Amino acid sequence: MNNIDLSRYPEVLSDLIDKAAEQIVLQLALAPDTAKQSVYIVTEIIRRDWSGSNLYLAKGLAYDIQNRDREMYGEFTGGNHKQLADKYELTVRQVYDRLARIAEEEFKRRQPGLFE
Repeated sequence: MNNIDLSRYPEVLSDLIDKAAEQIVLQLALAPDTAKQSVYIVTEIIRRDWSGSNLYLAKGLAYDIQNRDREMYGEFTGGNHKQLADKYELTVRQVYDRLARIAEEEFKRRQPGLFE
């Protein structure tokens, strides 16, 4: 990184820079120095604006489940409930319920209500 000394930088923020930059390099094929510089800018915003506060970072379990259910919906072929149940370690009933919920969300997204 361009003349930035991280030797006295907070350890948790330095770790964030390293891990996030690594993912950016892998996912976006950015040059390592560019990725690290970009993450440093974001980390500085976090440090400057939120440091010293009691910051709670949610685990995001509901977000993970929603993404898993949407992935499962994308793999649904109409009759593969048992295969999906096995793959995602759910019961067949849970697969039916999750697919129905996603299908309803998709219907509402594509077909807004008459009086909305």
